[in-house]
Amino acid sequence: MKSLDFASLMSILSKQQFLIGAFIFSMSLSCTPSEIVKFNGEEIEYHRSADIGNISLDIDSLENKEVIFSGSGIWKIFNGQIILADKKTGIFYVFSDDLSLKETQMGTGEGPNQIKGGLVAMAPGDQGLFLLGGSYDYYVVDKNWTISQTGNLDFYHENTPYDELLKNPKPEYSGIYELHYEFQKPSWFGEERVIIQISSTHPDYNYILNKSYFEEAKNLGILDLSNGKIQISGGYPPIYSESNFISYLMGTAVAPIENRFFVQGFEADSLLYKFTADGMLQYAFGHSGKDMMTNYPDLNALDVTEFDLGREELRPKVNYYTTLDFIEERELLVRGYTKNSAIEDGIQLYRNDTLLLDQAVPKGFNYFGYKEPYLYGSYNKQFEREEKIVVYRLKLSE
Repeated sequence: MKSLDFASLMSILSKQQFLIGAFIFSMSLSCTPSEIVKFNGEEIEYHRSADIGNISLDIDSLENKEVIFSGSGIWKIFNGQIILADKKTGIFYVFSDDLSLKETQMGTGEGPNQIKGGLVAMAPGDQGLFLLGGSYDYYVVDKNWTISQTGNLDFYHENTPYDELLKNPKPEYSGIYELHYEFQKPSWFGEERVIIQISSTHPDYNYILNKSYFEEAKNLGILDLSNGKIQISGGYPPIYSESNFISYLMGTAVAPIENRFFVQGFEADSLLYKFTADGMLQYAFGHSGKDMMTNYPDLNALDVTEFDLGREELRPKVNYYTTLDFIEERELLVRGYTKNSAIEDGIQLYRNDTLLLDQAVPKGFNYFGYKEPYLYGSYNKQFEREEKIVVYRLKLSE
């Protein structure tokens, strides 16, 4: 395999931006006394802390022109290997460190080691590879690529009468929620538990038409793999309810930290929120990304069709936060974001709630996992003319 040619990009961006690229922050970003912010109606402390300059990321890339897949895939690091799952065929491509193909696994079908339908999302972890199917089905795959556990999501275990759910929807009723497919980023959290993203499209209580939705609605589901039951949790910060109706940017991501805490981030919010394992909110931290367009227009739609059209029009015009992940080996929290630039996006690294680095990365970079000493990211094909698979590697040095 050969490295991607960066000549066109390097002619526009300086070498420093891509090879070292740590932004120089002013002294005003140093540790300051805590402030007060709100989350889900509750006042909490906000800690603003930064320590820039002791860490860097050097970028190179890998490519593969041999693998042909549907174009809709999910990249992860699982069992110490780079994997790509085709969401339509259910085939898993397993790569060597140089991105040459080692083997393929699984697929869709009715076989004993296949998934029944399309693949929505997945999460790697010590307990296996969690797979979320397209029909509320889920699977756990062990390190030998054998399905060790299956089940179906159960939002209705509370046995709330159907008429009550239909006529009197309440944000605390689990039965009014469903999978939020568009922003699905599951995470392992403790033994036999996975956090998934949920939302409501109830006719009288939904994120598309109801401005009051973001004041009380839940957005996290805690899946018990032993029985499929979903316990609802979470909430939204004020940016979604106080002034804007920005439901086209309601994506959320969760990064569990050693099963003792988890950090939650939102597409439209520069802050990150830290919770205990049982969901108790502790405080907020974090810094805004650089060169972001965050003047978010409202989306006031009259029906689902108008909302879908508005979402497709507005999302490409604004910037937002994307991936969130905790690298346990390095005790680093990774957050990605899009920039108001045709050629670059951004990535942040935090340790102990302190910002260590805010660096430019190539446009379309989508972080998906860490394998010593690299942070890996996939490459959005809309920025690439040639038919090939491209993976970026960011070598971590500190």
